[in-house]
Amino acid sequence: MLVNPLAALKVYLTISLFFMLLLCAHSSEPRPNIILIYVDDMGYGDLSCYGGALVETPNIDSLTESGIRFTEGYTISPVCGPSRVGLLTGMQPSRIGVYWNPDMGAVRVPSGHQTLSELMKSAGYCTALVGKWNLNNPAWNPMPAKRYFDYVYDEMVWEGDYWPNNNGAYHGVEDGKYGSSKTNDIWGPLKEGDEYLTDRLSRHACEFVSAQTKQKPFFLYLSYNAPHSPLQGKSEHLSKLSHVNSEPLRLYASMLLAIDEGVGDLLDTLEVNAILEDTVILFVSDNGPARTTFKGMPEHWPRGEMLGSTAGLRGYKGTFYEGGVRVPYILSWPQKIATAITSNYPVTTLDIIPTLSSLAGASLDQQQAVDGIDLSPLISKVPEFMEPRTLLWFAGTSGAVRNGDWKLVYSRQGESELFNLRTDRMEQVDLSISNSEKYEQMSQFYFDWAQQVPPPVTPR
Repeated sequence: MLVNPLAALKVYLTISLFFMLLLCAHSSEPRPNIILIYVDDMGYGDLSCYGGALVETPNIDSLTESGIRFTEGYTISPVCGPSRVGLLTGMQPSRIGVYWNPDMGAVRVPSGHQTLSELMKSAGYCTALVGKWNLNNPAWNPMPAKRYFDYVYDEMVWEGDYWPNNNGAYHGVEDGKYGSSKTNDIWGPLKEGDEYLTDRLSRHACEFVSAQTKQKPFFLYLSYNAPHSPLQGKSEHLSKLSHVNSEPLRLYASMLLAIDEGVGDLLDTLEVNAILEDTVILFVSDNGPARTTFKGMPEHWPRGEMLGSTAGLRGYKGTFYEGGVRVPYILSWPQKIATAITSNYPVTTLDIIPTLSSLAGASLDQQQAVDGIDLSPLISKVPEFMEPRTLLWFAGTSGAVRNGDWKLVYSRQGESELFNLRTDRMEQVDLSISNSEKYEQMSQFYFDWAQQVPPPVTPR
């Protein structure tokens, strides 16, 4: 999210040089396998390890035992499409005219700029996608997933039904459709032998891992569409959810449990194949939790109910307050991280490409821009490079800037507010008048960026 691409690239090269010197001392060590688990609409406070109380998530929590749990981890956008553009390109999405979900119909990556999977391929990794891609478009599909991965399973654009229809097909999954049937309030299986979609994604991830040999490292992008709507749960979870009074929230809780079970299956598979120690696992959410405002809801359901938890943070999916953009963000590597580490350094999903490229030995020389930084020195417990950062979220008239503890938020209604997150993490007290100099400085930063980027690729 650094505005100056040359400055960002300089930071990246400096950090990478340092880390590569560390690696040279252990050049005989193989490169790690890499698994990126990206979940959809999971709130910052949903996991037990982030204080969540709705359900227990022991398998995901276990990643923190040999990993870094970031308490100030951010996604680049509070909505699905731009979030994935930032994740998979390492660029601020507005650089290519992607401001909001409608822009996904025309998204194109600049010629020569490599996506995350292409970078992993260039470094000799076998690559696979399981689940939501979101960069494809059934109408003309300039970016089919099979162009970017060696293996593709259960490809989705936006979302899919969690239970199969009478023909055994999942609406929205590998069928050329944009999304699900928008049917909510389903507890399955509806017939014997039906497989829940999250379980299917987890099974395919495990099968891909089991098929790999130790001769070549692999990169797995496990992109769950859960717990995104439609809200459809597993009946076997109901006995664990008697404490949840809201039906929408009970279904959501079941969807969280299914993700945790899938992560547990994946960890077991890595252990059975004796590669758990050698595997880097990143677990991140694409944005904050949604509210019950989506299509296909029963009439008796309450409107506007928050699904999931922001741990008290203001906002939700679609807003630039902390609840919309702060997400669970865990990096695990048992071979290198012996004990649990908690970091309050602000990190973003734009940091994932430079970090994983550093670990995999992939070159970023041909990238059009690198807007994140390499976090790999944190693995070696070398935090000195962590200088204060300026983070940017940009969607035209709405967005945000964070500079140190200060955060400036522009709402979609055109209002602006300045907060100090150190004293006011809930973003309740607007300090724009009493700190007018800081307000003007950060506003100028935002508007300078607006002058550098193209308009939205989809006319409004």
